[in-house]
Amino acid sequence: MLTLITTAILIFTLIDNAQAHFVWLERQGDGATRAYFGEWIDDIREKTGGLLDRFKAPRVTFGVNDQPLQVKRNDNNLEFATQGTGDVRFVDSGVPPREDSEKGGITKTIYYAKHGRLETTAKLDLELVPTQPNGNILVIIFRGSPLAKAELTIIAPSKWEKPLTTDEQGRVTMPMPWAGRYVLELTHFDENAGGSGEENFNRTRHISSLSFTQSEGITWQSQ
Repeated sequence: MLTLITTAILIFTLIDNAQAHFVWLERQGDGATRAYFGEWIDDIREKTGGLLDRFKAPRVTFGVNDQPLQVKRNDNNLEFATQGTGDVRFVDSGVPPREDSEKGGITKTIYYAKHGRLETTAKLDLELVPTQPNGNILVIIFRGSPLAKAELTIIAPSKWEKPLTTDEQGRVTMPMPWAGRYVLELTHFDENAGGSGEENFNRTRHISSLSFTQSEGITWQSQ
């Protein structure tokens, strides 16, 4: 009996952790891009054979080319060939809906991630878009419209984090004092029900991230 209870607790813990996780992209220079699932601030990266396997067929595009890229599965990331200059976009809507212990009912989760701030037009349903290439002012766009008073979090290279809120025009200014990688994360709920049969759901949770590397600023050396 204790073994069954322990197993059930572990399963529910994994589900809750997965719902709190997000996808982010890392890219070194103009080379390959890798998608991670977990918590960047805590250095948690889920692995193949575990929670990373929930992403069966993510759609990843690079720059102005809308042709999906091939996926290479590594131990703790998904890798994509992205040689050259351009923003990288990731979306996966194939994760089955799950019971929502916090909100009740069934919630479907869609994951989005973007690396780079070159393009000023949104291509994903939920996307953080710069008002000018590589600028520090972003607009959160949801299905073509800005999201006013939306809450998000910016995490700096030092792993310092700060909550931010967009204004009435969906804009937010990023504080970026350090050189290095920044990651922003955002969750938005669409309370419209959808799906059919076993895929019915009461709402959709849209989880999005933006990552980029800034060359200028205070040099951060990890301890």
